[in-house]
Amino acid sequence: MNLDRGIGTVFSELLGEITALIRNEIRLAKAEAAEKVRSMAIGLALIVAGLFVLILSLVFLLEAAVGGLLLMGLNLALSSLIVGAVVLLLGGAALWLGISRLKIGRISDSRTAQQIKRDAATVRSQVHAL
Repeated sequence: MNLDRGIGTVFSELLGEITALIRNEIRLAKAEAAEKVRSMAIGLALIVAGLFVLILSLVFLLEAAVGGLLLMGLNLALSSLIVGAVVLLLGGAALWLGISRLKIGRISDSRTAQQIKRDAATVRSQVHAL
């Protein structure tokens, strides 16, 4: 450290470094947010595509399942109840998987938050060293 530098110069350099650090942290936070939005969009697209395909094919498959149970000797009401219960369980599982992909992680666990904490500690140590 050069002892000829004045306190104004030191504070000016420190302010410049803090400003650059804040700009870099903002860029990193934006990049992480974009990554999370992309992940959520993919999850949402998967849900929509899955629901569309299920709706198209579900009517035919359910009719075939009920018809199969009727051929096995069960009456219409019982066949419909069995098929409806199985489909309800499968649809609930698919919905749960889709919703779990939409959850956003806590910001305190992100790389940006951890880096900001380290940077704040560094700035505090620089200020205390003056």
